[in-house]
Order: sequence, then C-alpha cells, then structure tokens
Amino acid sequence: MYPSLWIDRPDALEKLESAKIGEFAKSIARSLITTGVAVVRGAHDPEFCEAVIGDYQRYSVENGDYVRANLDSLGREKRLVNFHHWSDAALRIGTNSSILSALDFVFAHEASVYTSLMFKYGTQQPVHRDTPHFATWPRTYFTGVWTALERVSQDNGPLFYHPGAHRFRVSEAECFAKAMARLPDASNGDPMLLALDLYNGEIIRTVPTIADPVTLMMDTGDTAIWHPEMPHGRSLAKRQMATRWSIVFHCAPVSVQVHQHDAFFVHDKNVEPPPRYRYAEAYQRKIAEAGGVEFM
Repeated sequence: MYPSLWIDRPDALEKLESAKIGEFAKSIARSLITTGVAVVRGAHDPEFCEAVIGDYQRYSVENGDYVRANLDSLGREKRLVNFHHWSDAALRIGTNSSILSALDFVFAHEASVYTSLMFKYGTQQPVHRDTPHFATWPRTYFTGVWTALERVSQDNGPLFYHPGAHRFRVSEAECFAKAMARLPDASNGDPMLLALDLYNGEIIRTVPTIADPVTLMMDTGDTAIWHPEMPHGRSLAKRQMATRWSIVFHCAPVSVQVHQHDAFFVHDKNVEPPPRYRYAEAYQRKIAEAGGVEFM
C-alpha cells in the first residue's frame, strides 16, 4: 500500500511550498490542507452545465417509468448514480483536465473518476463525512468534486461545511465495538448500520464545537473539492421544489480502490481489500466501471 496521503502529514504545508508545481494545483492542495475544502470559481463553461441538464431531461423522457418510480415524498427525483456513463457532457465535466491534474498532485498518483451523483434537487442532508462510504487503503485517498450546474442560493439549498473539522478523528473501530455490544445476536448487517449511525452521530455532535458552518453560494460552473474527512451537508432550501442542478464526482487514484461502509468498519486497516472494479478510459482519464446508471 501507499504511505499516508501527504496532505494529511504534519509537514504538508512545508512540502507544498517547495513543490515544483503550478499555483492552481498548489492553491487546491493548500485549501485541502488548511480548511478541507477548495473552491474553484468558473471551473466549467456554463454551456457544458446546460448540456448536462439537457441530457438528464432526455434521459428522463426515455426512462419515464423508471424516473416516476424513484420519487421522494415530495414527488422529486432522487439522486442519479453514474450519470456520466450516459451523458458525454457529464463525463466532460468529470474529466476536467485542470482539476484532475491538480488531484494528480494531491494524490501524488494518477487521479481517476470512481463514481458520480447527479442532483436535480438538493438533498438537505445533515452534516456527515464521506469516509465510511468511500473508504480507501490507506485512508483518505479520495476527494469529492461537486459542480453547480445552475446558480445555488438559499432558495435551492446550498452546501455547507465546517472548516478545519477534517482533522477531527472518529474511531470506526470503537463505533463498531459499541454496535456489536448493543446487538450481540443480530445479523452481520445490522451492527454495521448501527456503527454507521454512531459514527455519524459523533460527527453531528462534535463538529459544531470545532468551527461554525460556512455556506457555499455557487454560480453556474463553480466547483467545490473536499477532503473525504470534511464534515459537510446541504442547507434547508427556502423553496423545496426549486431545482438545484448539480453533479458530484468521486475521485481516487487509479491504483487505489474505493470501498464501502462494510469494509470501512471491519476490514483490516493494514491490508487492502480485494479489487472491486476495472477501468475504461475517456478523455485521457481512467473511469471506473463501478456500477451503472441508477437512482438512489
């Protein structure tokens, strides 16, 4: 396995300033080190963003029954996984050369696209970390790369995050041990779900004591990149039926596989789990073949 991610080491800022790399990549790495989130204004041409929305609308027409079967309690479409496998416009955003080249520097290895989530509406998720759902060996070889496909304001539910709280550690082993103690006779799946609840509960309770939340107002084409340990969520939309078109790509090095919460809580931290997926290639980048296009 690789050593721990360099941006998480005590001498990260010192290494950053001496690195022979352009200022764009340095600025992203610096923000991930210090606050846990890097914002790139105008990262994508608004025409590409409009094209992704147009592709989604065509997908909805062609798959009308499936879309109607996947609405939330308000009648809104749920999140669509891996839309970049259907939409070339989405794939173009996910393979943005400037951003992925910066991630090459952050990972110190070739970055790739693992999966994506397409949103028509904001999810209004409480504060959480991605780490349990995007676990890597070693940990934190992962970033979320979220792009606003339309303007994001208080009306449609902006993202928020707690700067610096990506350095707060929660022990997944302790969470799983507590879950097993509470459910000693349960099936293997139930203690893991309880462990996930305990982990998220610790995040919800602790991060407000570390830093006040920062709300991200984004224009079309703006992109936010976050450290996998960055506690973040979605604010309550003033207008619940207002669209908040956006897409997030989950990125990791080509040679590091991403695993889910079952491995996160129970797999040996010193031994990488077996590979889960292979890669295709598009726009000079590796794209994981990790599932199809589906709502969740």
